[in-house]
Parts: sequence; C-alpha cells; structure tokens
Amino acid sequence: MAVAFFKRKESKLIEAINNDQQNPDNYIRLGKLYFLNGEYDKAADIYQRGLKVSPRDISLLFNYAVDREAENEFDSAKKLYLEILSIDPNNKPTLDRLDKITSF
Repeated sequence: MAVAFFKRKESKLIEAINNDQQNPDNYIRLGKLYFLNGEYDKAADIYQRGLKVSPRDISLLFNYAVDREAENEFDSAKKLYLEILSIDPNNKPTLDRLDKITSF
C-alpha cells in the first residue's frame, strides 16, 4: 500500500516538473517525498535541479540544507544556510539550524 502511494505520488510530481520546470514548488515537493522516504541522494539531486532554475529560492535552499544535514554533510549544509542568510539575514529557521550544526 505505502509503496503504491509513494510511486503514484512520485509519478505525479515528476510529471508536474516536466510540465512546469520553472516552478520551484514541484522540486520541493518531490525532494521532500524522497527525503521522507530516506532517499537523501535522490532528494539532493532534485533540489539541485530546482536550484538551477530558481537559484535564490529560500525554500529550496533550506530543504536541500536539511537533506545534507541528514547525510551528515555539515559543511555543505552550513554553506547552504549561509547562502540563505545572504538573501534573508533574519531567517529564523535558518539561524536556528545553523546554530545547531555549529554548536558542537
């Protein structure tokens, strides 16, 4: 049941990206689907694709950074969080995440 749901959702999101490659929300939703399924590398690939079309999208950057954290890629996550802060210096979720990964 869960596998069928995942495959159906994945297929719809891939179709949405193919139909509207400029919409960052489609990349975010597919990336989150992969992330929640533990497929961090697939999520990273999707976030990278999304950032090619919308390089300053804070939601894409944030989700990609969280994905990198999950893979213990703290340097990559830190770089992404700092990029978000260069766009929005007062982004509280980003400041909180950055504080967590740099406090050890």
